[in-house]
Amino acid sequence: MNSNYTLTDTRPYPADPVKNDLLLYATQIAASSSGAQRKLSEQSLHAAIYNMFEQNHYLGLSVAMSMAPDAPSYQALLNGLDFVLQAKTEEECQWFALPVVIVAGCNQPTTLTSKAPIVELTACLANYPHTRALTQATWLPNLVCAEDLAVIKVGEWFKAKQNAEAAAEFAANLPINALALESGQSVHVLYAVGYGNKNLLETLGNNLQNAALPLMQVWQEAMAKEGVTLFTNPLSANTPLIAIAEASHMRLRMALDAFATNAIRAIRLQSPRVGVVMASQQGGNLMFGFNATDSVFELQPQVFVWPLSPVEHIETVQHNFLDLLAECGVENIRLLHNAIAEGAELPSYAQAKNIDGHNPLFAQPTNA
Repeated sequence: MNSNYTLTDTRPYPADPVKNDLLLYATQIAASSSGAQRKLSEQSLHAAIYNMFEQNHYLGLSVAMSMAPDAPSYQALLNGLDFVLQAKTEEECQWFALPVVIVAGCNQPTTLTSKAPIVELTACLANYPHTRALTQATWLPNLVCAEDLAVIKVGEWFKAKQNAEAAAEFAANLPINALALESGQSVHVLYAVGYGNKNLLETLGNNLQNAALPLMQVWQEAMAKEGVTLFTNPLSANTPLIAIAEASHMRLRMALDAFATNAIRAIRLQSPRVGVVMASQQGGNLMFGFNATDSVFELQPQVFVWPLSPVEHIETVQHNFLDLLAECGVENIRLLHNAIAEGAELPSYAQAKNIDGHNPLFAQPTNA
């Protein structure tokens, strides 16, 4: 497999540099080859972000996050922000979010419970040394939808970590919304949210390891509803900002997996060979199209669009997708070398064979 050719990054980064201390430190972190210099830049970034929180003045932070010149610089900003929001003293609270990605199927619109299965979750987590500390945390009684967690401002997280009273007040004001399902298949993220002391940090971000399957069973039983088929994928508990980023990626990955397997199955009912086209699209999207290899058997185009977040690693998305195609036995793949225009349709496989690109299963990209 040729792993040296990656789909083009078309995220709309600013063309001109912006004067901003946070961006200066973040770009230094992203570009640094010296561990000592990187550490100094990280300390400067942390201090600058902390001062903004203390002064309740977030304009510089907003500018930095929206004007980052590239993905590594944005990642440095996110990491710095996450560090400042972590509990540092005995009085401060460490917030966490434990995501579960849900693939749901139903014939008519419905909702899933908003009640968090706290007793079952903590009983499961208590069985494993690397997750046991979470059982000592204060868990919120209701699950939080992805949309509700994503709109919480960083200033609110900063205030909520100051002490137990601030944490309880913040928790009491979080919205309670049941997850709404439309008819058909869909992929969602829910979060079990909680807080504890600073020692929780040692537990956050650890691989679930042998706790993964038992946790999946807990979620399957807790979210079960008549008339709904469910598959749940539990992720590791992490700090809220990192949990959101990781769960958003996994939601899209699972949505693409489900879309691809359904498309491949449908095409094979009509044609012996499936053709897949991969391309970047201007404006920050990746596109994955499925059809028959032969235009005689072409069906209605089936295209999945992956909107790239600022922290998305295109190489990871591409690698995981090619692994999926290998598992499905799909060998006719065309990766287009040039990004297609914003709003343009993705060419079919038969059309893509005449466009600059190559099959990434082969050793070298060619124009053939």
